[in-house]
Amino acid sequence: MHIPGIGPVEKDEENGWYISQPVLIPALQEQEYEFLLEGYDEADDTSKADFHTAIANFIKLDPAALRKAEADIFAYYQDTANYRKSEKLDVVQIAQPSDVWQHIQYGYEALVSQRPNGDKTVYVSVECDCDWDEENGLQLVFRNGTEISKLGPFDDYLSNADAFGEASLDKVVYQSRG
Repeated sequence: MHIPGIGPVEKDEENGWYISQPVLIPALQEQEYEFLLEGYDEADDTSKADFHTAIANFIKLDPAALRKAEADIFAYYQDTANYRKSEKLDVVQIAQPSDVWQHIQYGYEALVSQRPNGDKTVYVSVECDCDWDEENGLQLVFRNGTEISKLGPFDDYLSNADAFGEASLDKVVYQSRG
């Protein structure tokens, strides 16, 4: 099968996903990503077009979308640092929001899926490692592939409304767990 923007894909029969060859994403440290398409077979033609749009948007992602999320990523770091201090554990020192990028290691897979609840939008989710939370990492979720709409420890959810079962959190990028 051929998917616009990423070319030929192979089906992973175990997960039901389509997997692309690596594609360069300049905004994410010039790194290559395999796209994993979840639920593509079940999508109608309009939703498939939404998958294609989200993929195209993510490939040409504006680095400003990352900078816009710095304060929220820093808040996640601060919550984790405060917890680790309270448990008398080592804490990575990050002085200001713009420094978070030095402590993030991007993954190599971009999961593209349609949100099953709420707005039914197609999202791109990226799992990253981060120096301040080695156990849970950092999940960055991009609504329509263009803007970070959710971040925090990796939990597989595409929105905080879904993660916490609270519709009022639909537009919240980072929701503190503490």
